[in-house]
Amino acid sequence: MLQCLLSGCLFLTTTLLASADPVLVQAEEVGQGVLRVRSGECFAIVPEHVIGFGLGLKVMSADRVWAQASLETTFGDDIAVIRVASQGKITCGTGWPIIDNLDATLTEAVSHSRQGSILRVRETGGIVSYPVFFTGLDDRHVEVKTVDQGDEAFKGVSGSQLLLDGMPVGMVLTTDDGVVRAYRHDALSHLLTRFFQTSGPSQLPPSHLPVEPHGGAAIITARTAIREEPSQWSPVVRWLSVGQSVEITGKVTGLPWWQTREGYVRVRNTTAR
Repeated sequence: MLQCLLSGCLFLTTTLLASADPVLVQAEEVGQGVLRVRSGECFAIVPEHVIGFGLGLKVMSADRVWAQASLETTFGDDIAVIRVASQGKITCGTGWPIIDNLDATLTEAVSHSRQGSILRVRETGGIVSYPVFFTGLDDRHVEVKTVDQGDEAFKGVSGSQLLLDGMPVGMVLTTDDGVVRAYRHDALSHLLTRFFQTSGPSQLPPSHLPVEPHGGAAIITARTAIREEPSQWSPVVRWLSVGQSVEITGKVTGLPWWQTREGYVRVRNTTAR
């Protein structure tokens, strides 16, 4: 334990664990996630590259309790939300905290090379904190440099919380040669607030783009998503598998998107029936 403390590797108390709500995520890759509640249901925010196609998706709490999960939606920028079947086994924590603007906080942290930390749930249970120094930022990302830790220690860290003064300021996306790139918490809040403020499934708002009437149905030819708006960066309503049929109600003028009763599907991923 003394050696771990000297190297900056700190095992956290249950008080911090309860407020942070981190989980290990096992899917196409092993990574991390942060639990949040929406309308009594449990979700986790996680990098999209960790979950891949969402096969075999499950999460583990710091006290080694496992729960199955499924892909709920993606938001672009390598950000996804998964639905966790907690069923009372895992405490899911609170709703989504809105953070408006971290420009001043992060600029000060970078200009003074302030120290922060990265939280990670270990594969053997428990949670560990790694020290980092703030080194750079842009409008959506913040970069930090690790303190005397090799890349091996940071395997599976994608999705971990980046903290400054004990408060979350980012979610780790990538690590490369000691440089960690995280998605800023205020940018993350901008992406996710609408999802976590809704009370549940509802009729999707219509696109402001012109839509030509087009009745009929189509067969899905590649795994694809029904999206809220006709854009590949729009939130996903649900995923469709190859061979599924979808009812078409219109065609977005000038864009390769069908309109359905739930949202929009890319034309190239369908064939007329």
